[in-house]
Amino acid sequence: MSSDNPETIDLDEQSLNPDELSMETLKHELGLKKRPNWLLVKMMNALEQKRQKKGYGWSRAWNKYGMNTFRAHTCNPAADADYVKPGEDFLRAFSKGLEGKYADFVEDLLADPKRMVFTFYHNADYDGDQYEGVTFSFGRKIVDDRTKRDRVDIVLEDRRVDGSVDSKVDRLRVYVCPWATYEAKEFHLHEEVLIDGGENAPAQALYDHLVEYYDQWKTDDERLWNHWSVRYIDYFGGRSFIPQGSSFK
Repeated sequence: MSSDNPETIDLDEQSLNPDELSMETLKHELGLKKRPNWLLVKMMNALEQKRQKKGYGWSRAWNKYGMNTFRAHTCNPAADADYVKPGEDFLRAFSKGLEGKYADFVEDLLADPKRMVFTFYHNADYDGDQYEGVTFSFGRKIVDDRTKRDRVDIVLEDRRVDGSVDSKVDRLRVYVCPWATYEAKEFHLHEEVLIDGGENAPAQALYDHLVEYYDQWKTDDERLWNHWSVRYIDYFGGRSFIPQGSSFK
């Protein structure tokens, strides 16, 4: 046992790999926050991989790989109705083209008074192209298991060309992901690549709306989602690049 803290175990280079530890042990070790940062990073990412495999929490694979979230804002859907409504309107129009179970899920989620809404701002690298973008994320906790979430994401991205972005949506993705299907690794993905003159007016209007509120909220620390754990997760952190013409200055 450690002489400094009897609740932790001394670890060295010959200790068990964090990937081999149980979720319960990882959560305990992380909760103590007594390890060196490099080890907390390894433990947190090992825990996230285990959570991802089980589908726990808010995280989804499409918000992790190739993406770096540099800021996140919270809101109250009732108190911030003017902010949330354009996203809800976008999803209601979008859901008209979905098959029944996914369309019904979107309607049910948007009508839920306990729904949660977050906005995530990110850099991304996909197949050699760089983007900055925003994810407007709607979700809720599953009533009988609060480790699991229903979730719908609208991902709007602006491609970087010759170091610059132009405030135009070049890539749109919508993920409709109820826990009931995600548990079986099933969800609905809609994707549009809008480069070279492509246009999606509703997506552009929503992007402009989110940028406008970013400008209002960026100095409001109470809007920040800043859980201590994000310091140790490799898909959160400072921007890998800030393009010329950035919408998120």
